[in-house]
Formats: sequence, C-alpha cells, structure tokens
Amino acid sequence: MRAHLVVGGGEHAPTVTGRVAAGTSLRPTVRSHRAGEGTDPVLEAIEHHLDRLLDALDLPSPVVADLVGRLLPPELPTLLRLARSLDQAESDDHELVAEVDLEVARVLDLPQRVARAFAAFVPVVARWEVLVAPEGVGALPAPEPPVLAALREGADLLERLDAAIADPEVTAVHLAAPAGPVGAARRADAEVLLALMGRTLTAVHPDGGSGVENLPVSPAADLPSLERRGEEWLLHIDLPGVRAADLDLVRHDDELVLGCAGRTRRVLLPSVLRRCDIERAGVAGGVLTLTMTPDERVWPRG
Repeated sequence: MRAHLVVGGGEHAPTVTGRVAAGTSLRPTVRSHRAGEGTDPVLEAIEHHLDRLLDALDLPSPVVADLVGRLLPPELPTLLRLARSLDQAESDDHELVAEVDLEVARVLDLPQRVARAFAAFVPVVARWEVLVAPEGVGALPAPEPPVLAALREGADLLERLDAAIADPEVTAVHLAAPAGPVGAARRADAEVLLALMGRTLTAVHPDGGSGVENLPVSPAADLPSLERRGEEWLLHIDLPGVRAADLDLVRHDDELVLGCAGRTRRVLLPSVLRRCDIERAGVAGGVLTLTMTPDERVWPRG
C-alpha cells in the first residue's frame, strides 16, 4: 500500500489530487474527502468525559485551555479520519489519495504530539483511584470504561499515522501550497518537519502548472543506523538538508528532542542506548551522528 497525501491548502489542491489519483497504479484508488460524516468514536468518548471531568475539577481557565488544546485540537477529527482511511486502504490493498485540508505543519506535527498526549493520559485514567481521586476524597467522577479504550485507540491510530507519514516507502507527500509568501512559508515548514523525520518532500506541484517539480532526494546513507565500535555506540539519524548550526539537540530521559527553525520532533532512543551517555554529536551530509558510551553508574566495569 502506498498513500499519497496532498497538503498545503492551495486553491489548486483538488486539481493536484485528481492528477495524482489518475497517475497511481491500476489497483483501486480510495479518495479521502474534506468533510466527514458523524463523530469519530474516539473523539466522542474523550470529549464527553473531558467535559464532565473539567466541570468537576473546577480548574483555572489557562489549565483547561492547555489540556483541551493538547488532547482535542481542532484538526483532530480530520487526522483520525485520515488514520482510519490509511488503515482501511491497507486492509483492502488499495492506494489512498487524500487531499488533507489542513495547515501542512499541523498535518506533519500533530499526530506525534497528540498521540503522546493520549498515551500520557492513559495511566492517569487507568489508576484514577490511586493517582487522582482516592476513595473518600471528594466526589470526583470516575472515568467511564470507554474513555480508557478511546485513549488507547486514539494513541495507536495517531502513532501509526505518524509512522506512515515519516516513511517514504509508505507515504508520498505532495505539496500544493498557495502562491506567494504563504506558500513559501508552508513549503519551508514542510521541508523542516520532514527533515526531522528523516525524509524530504516527494513533490511540489506549481500553481496553475500541469507538471510536477520533483525535489532532489537525499541519497540513502550507507551507514547502519546503529553500530558498535569498541566500547562506544554510534547512532546515525538522517536529517536531510539540516546543518549543524541549525540543529538543536536535547536529551530528555529515553528520547532525543530534535529542533530546527522553531520545529521539534521527538525520537525514542534504541533500548540498548537508554543507559548510555552522549559523548559527542555532529552533523555531516545531512546525518546526525551521536557517539554514546555506557553510563558507569548502571554499567559498572570490572
């Protein structure tokens, strides 16, 4: 299965979507529409419980706004429909051509962020009586059973959507942005966010043009992503087009937070490196290389 996502919000996006659909293989093509009918069951369950919970907790308005923004961004219904469309296309062995009528940065960035927010909320709901409302303390409503299932399903759907977008073997990303500065800004956002995923744009479709401007594809690195050299481990992460001066790198527990041009992405360290320290980091040829050594506090020598 290969999915083709037309993003960018340009007026010519429907034309591009039709052109991409016409150029796909002879297998049936599924078209995703801008508007969906009904409410996704994941969204319905979480919204219902969140309203009850926030009313009972009587939290300050800024806290409520932050929580709702993380769990229920306005783009969530579209992203859930897209995730389900991808699953259905894979199940049916169809190709998916989807015009995604959202800001390109939100399409590329939100699935990971919301999936993590859902996943972080799962243990809170699962252990509600221990962590939030012990028996006899107040009268907070207990989460309804469908809420936990909805959080888990939503996290799984969005994680798979994020992985599909990040994989050029699965998803082609076609940019059909407006002309002028807005389109240029959206292209820059797409290039940065995809670079942090280790890939480039598949194609840019010029406004009013019948052709496709193919972007240069970075050659695949010959180095393995993880290798052992003596007592050191080398971790290689593709960041096509990113220079060392433009990259921000922070380690947070078992994750790396990669930043460039105001955009960020989290990368989970391989399990063998989670008890190692970063000794050196460098970027060359669009590849970030981390040199890591075992933490002597957890890997005693001799």
